[in-house]
Amino acid sequence: MFDVHNLLLIFVGVLQQLFNPISCASSDAPLIVGNYDLPPTSRILNYKLANTLHCNVSGTSKPDDFAVQWYRGPNQKLEPKEDDPHFEIKEDDLIIKGINEDILKDQFSCNLVSKDSKEIISSAQFQLLGKPTVKIVSQGTFIQDHKILLECQTQGYPKPHIEWRYKDTTFARSFGRFKLKDNMEKGLLNYYLQVDEAEMSDRGEYACRAFNDYTNSTEAVIFVRIKDKYAALWPFIGICAEVIVLCAIIFVYERKRNKSELDESDTDQSPEQKNTPDHGKESVRQRK
Repeated sequence: MFDVHNLLLIFVGVLQQLFNPISCASSDAPLIVGNYDLPPTSRILNYKLANTLHCNVSGTSKPDDFAVQWYRGPNQKLEPKEDDPHFEIKEDDLIIKGINEDILKDQFSCNLVSKDSKEIISSAQFQLLGKPTVKIVSQGTFIQDHKILLECQTQGYPKPHIEWRYKDTTFARSFGRFKLKDNMEKGLLNYYLQVDEAEMSDRGEYACRAFNDYTNSTEAVIFVRIKDKYAALWPFIGICAEVIVLCAIIFVYERKRNKSELDESDTDQSPEQKNTPDHGKESVRQRK
């Protein structure tokens, strides 16, 4: 009868066989296994960085008897090339310099090949996934009563899903003045967020989130400003007010200046005109 200690040893041994099958491989069975991000064979790649595919060789005491070869698809063997714009092989690793949808659609594999027989001993497959990237395109400032239009530029493989968020509300479909529109050319749903008849209360942070079934989500945020619809008139009204005030000042000044000139003309007469005697009356008296 087994005691508790023996039962624990058997249980640990079973777990090791289940979760570490490589350790069960004999020295006569070399094995190559890919370094994956998600089971069973998925590797998540970043659009903005160089990505490395790595394979581990086990089950042999003579690793120098074997070589690692990389394939794109079933038949395209990747060779080390200095001028290759997409791929680089370095220390048995495959470095993907830049990814696009064509590369992501293909399956890559690392093969363990015997140097003597040139026979493929073991192979590991890679299913590539593209982590979504997000960028919101917008003019940033919109006019009251005009529509707001935001564009969520995203890429990813498989094609990502898009959700919009404003304050505490997440829009997975159109609601009221908030309309979600698709980009059929790119095959992306909810690509645009349109807000009809923008109100001053619509200002604030808007977020676009992109995700697919295999990778973590990515989010971008933009702050939207709403200008008063009469904002463009205020500078014109200000200029008109300045012109009116200036004209009023000029008018008052000219009126005062003319009045002072008239007063001076009345007071500044010559002394001869003021002191000349009235000889007409004397001549009349003499005639009488």
